[in-house]
Amino acid sequence: MNRKYFKVAVILVSAMNVFSKVEAQKKNDFNNPALTHYLNDDHTRFISLSGYAELWARYTQLNPGSLINNEAKSDVSDLSLRRVRVKMTYKPTEKLMFVLQGGTTNVNVNAKGSNYFDLLDAYAEYAFNDKIQFGAGRSTWRGLSRFTTGPLNTLLYDLPAYATSNAGATDYTVRELGAYIKGQLGKFDYRLVVADPYTMSTSDPKVNVASFSKNSPNKDFSGYFRYAFLDTENISTPFNSGTYVGKKNVLSLGAGFDYIHDAMWHQDLDKNTINDDMKSFAVDLFYDAPLNKEKGTSVSAYGMAMHNDYGPNYVRYVGTNNPATSVDVTQASLNGAGNAMPVIGTGNTYYVQLGGTLPYLNKEKKNLQLQPAVGMQLSDLKGLHDNAVIYDAGISLLMNGMSSRLTFDAQNRPVFTGDPSNNAVVSDRQWQFVLKYRIDFN
Repeated sequence: MNRKYFKVAVILVSAMNVFSKVEAQKKNDFNNPALTHYLNDDHTRFISLSGYAELWARYTQLNPGSLINNEAKSDVSDLSLRRVRVKMTYKPTEKLMFVLQGGTTNVNVNAKGSNYFDLLDAYAEYAFNDKIQFGAGRSTWRGLSRFTTGPLNTLLYDLPAYATSNAGATDYTVRELGAYIKGQLGKFDYRLVVADPYTMSTSDPKVNVASFSKNSPNKDFSGYFRYAFLDTENISTPFNSGTYVGKKNVLSLGAGFDYIHDAMWHQDLDKNTINDDMKSFAVDLFYDAPLNKEKGTSVSAYGMAMHNDYGPNYVRYVGTNNPATSVDVTQASLNGAGNAMPVIGTGNTYYVQLGGTLPYLNKEKKNLQLQPAVGMQLSDLKGLHDNAVIYDAGISLLMNGMSSRLTFDAQNRPVFTGDPSNNAVVSDRQWQFVLKYRIDFN
């Protein structure tokens, strides 16, 4: 057996042995005892196990020129594992915490030899008090916006496209090696992060079009600051909830930034190489509240405005869990292969999301609900002549709260091509339909 897999197995088996005796007082969405073992009578020291898995069944209209194993395809249906996560949290004292998480991402038929159970998070945190906590290691702790850190109780089938748009460019699955401070001062909470970005760029500088530089990377500085007008939110993990399904009454205003000096480069008209800073700023507003607690109805809304400066005409096209293997360059659009679309670039991006829960279908057990939602992303980017507009509409069946849910999502995306004047214009729109099942354990 591969030593890496053996070590992971030992960790998981050891962790599971701890839970042979669990505390009955704390229950999860399945009304089972939580996988938490308390180490003292005050329940301030503990070890816990949690995780989740997401399975996708999908039909996708592919971008022009898309290839699957060298065969031209205009559409495809597939099964994939979007994410699998296993997490252990260990708190040996009231002030010290250690988090270890492993998993895999985008396991599809095109990733036969590249997917494996990987170390994702490994970081420690020391809490001086509620106002100041310090942590270091590899994690998704970062700033900028509410959803930059990754998914947690998403209202739609996945995060909005812009949220983790630097994934794979400056980080690894939204993770960097870094240190952070965070805290909560009454209704106000903050996080400030300094990290070492990864260098994964392979492109030389282009004339008047910025790309990520091959030079030694500078530090990644980011922060996020939030004020809670109503209930405060938990900041023990880097993730921010996309919906509380009416269990909290939240109205929060946030603002953040992300900055890397000389992260980008381009050539001027004289073929001189110019270095560009990466600068991003965002503000967002989140609202989630119950409408009728007895019926289980609630509303959730989110709005975000972001300004990004990556240098001249930078546009990044990304295909999430891409089903295509390559593209015929003679037939290709600017989007590239598969389901890729423009998700970020130099310019402004706006996002709105609205949804909520309908009355319980099982009124006695209060555990079956429908949750419709819609979302729209609009990006006004310098490198595109037309705006990039992405639409999502979906509905979820919550079988055991957010811990067991089935989601159907329909997404419509733009396809960009160059016109006779070499402007990037929308030439077509394509659909993607995803049926997702997610199960959590905790």
